[in-house]
Amino acid sequence: MKHILGISRSTVYSPNSTDRDSAIFTAVTSRLERMGHDVSIINEDLFFAVDLSDFDLVFSMARGHDVLNKLAHFEHEHPGRVINSAIVLSQNTRADIAKTLQANNIAMPHVAIASPKELLKTPQSYPIWLKRADACAQKADDICYIDNEYSYHDALNGFVSKGIDMVIAEEHLAGDLIKFYGIQGTDFFYITYPTENKTFSKFGLEATNDAIKHYNFEMSKFKEAADNAARCLGIVVYGGDAVVGNDGKCRIIDFNDWPSFAPCRKEAAKAIAYKINNIILTLHDISK
Repeated sequence: MKHILGISRSTVYSPNSTDRDSAIFTAVTSRLERMGHDVSIINEDLFFAVDLSDFDLVFSMARGHDVLNKLAHFEHEHPGRVINSAIVLSQNTRADIAKTLQANNIAMPHVAIASPKELLKTPQSYPIWLKRADACAQKADDICYIDNEYSYHDALNGFVSKGIDMVIAEEHLAGDLIKFYGIQGTDFFYITYPTENKTFSKFGLEATNDAIKHYNFEMSKFKEAADNAARCLGIVVYGGDAVVGNDGKCRIIDFNDWPSFAPCRKEAAKAIAYKINNIILTLHDISK
């Protein structure tokens, strides 16, 4: 038995998803307890009074900078004991993620990363997506579907007014939108068609995508690409969105740390708990 700390996500970083994020966190905690581990839990909003030296491992859905920095300090002293890695999350903005995927030849749309003022001077072919580059979306207008020049300028000026100094301009891809969920280094991998299955949408942006055509693609090949993206980014528990083109190629348009796993919560919680348990066993063997 090991003493594990679980840190749940602040509502600030769960826009319209508080219950779903809480559900996967609770399910993983329950699984670990049934496996015989002693699990303490706390929300990241209340995290600062915690003495991390009391714990053998931390699993965390936290996204706040101060929390990640404290966890990263613990992780520097105890490598491999924070899942997902706080070092990775504290050092990677959405822009960094896009650059890493590009550098490792992960199939994705064309993106440009620049300040809103620079992008205002840059002609575009529409439609495109504009996304804040510094962090995950927290409000509906942090991600904008743009199909004309007026909306383009209006959205960029909106980013300026919010003090967001870097924006991603991303090519819009035609094809089938899929959501994917995985745990890096395991057999677990799940996809769903959100517009067809009427699954939950944080901001309703999926409605801008094409009607589902069910283009054929190689699931095993896409899982390999998603796992490779997770390895390159240093993320264990992941999810994201991709578009399958009529050529059968899957291109990743968004990649996230620890999503809610709402369509596959039971299976995901089991896989995450077993992954954490295996990491604990590996750390125990190393320390012998």
